[in-house]
Amino acid sequence: MKTRTLLTSAAVALLLAGQARAHDEKCEPIPKAEWRPQAELERKLTDEGWKISRVKITNGCYEVYGRDAKNNKMETFFHPKTFEVVTAPKK
Repeated sequence: MKTRTLLTSAAVALLLAGQARAHDEKCEPIPKAEWRPQAELERKLTDEGWKISRVKITNGCYEVYGRDAKNNKMETFFHPKTFEVVTAPKK
């Protein structure tokens, strides 16, 4: 019983740690009217050989999950106006 409680506590801690993970990538705030359509980004990446599984908006950027042309698993942030890759600032 003690082992089960310990395992449950460890699982909950890992789950919470994963949810608390914040992304440092941020795009400068720009009006939504200036954003290029998400479908345009998806088309661009698909033409480059990506297989996209999900796109969402995080910290003012498009966050894309999928696999690139070399089948590498990717989680990449793109600027919504330029589609340039956004990287986290170096610490």
